[in-house]
Amino acid sequence: MKTLAWKPRHPISLWNDGDDWLEELWKTTPLQLPEVFRRPGFPSVNLSDDGNEFVATFDVPGMEEQDLEVQVMGSQLVLKGERRWENEKQEKECFRSESQYGSFQRSIPLPVGLNVEPKAMTAKLEKGVLEVRIPKLEPKPAARIKIEARR
Repeated sequence: MKTLAWKPRHPISLWNDGDDWLEELWKTTPLQLPEVFRRPGFPSVNLSDDGNEFVATFDVPGMEEQDLEVQVMGSQLVLKGERRWENEKQEKECFRSESQYGSFQRSIPLPVGLNVEPKAMTAKLEKGVLEVRIPKLEPKPAARIKIEARR
């Protein structure tokens, strides 16, 4: 018989018994969610910085440019998209499908010092890989400011 550690409780709590039941359920029940929901994020992304620009590379196999939207919201790079199920007539019955369909959104925090003007950014989709390039701001030279004296 498994014993549970005693936890002090607030006498008015309505969830006392439910808390233990839920905790035990999550500890003993294997996670049965599809893999896409267990991964840290979809689509997967690689981030790099080559000194002149910030590069985000997303894996979006089988997607077309009209299915994707890239935008900067505040200090986040946001990729939205939707993969649609294509109705095909098949004579075989499908027993398992691990293909991922539906809408998704992935937000990536951007480092400070990037030129987030839409005209400065580029996005290319090639062979299922979306590459977004955001140039860094060029440092501005020091400028003297004239001091005016009031008399």
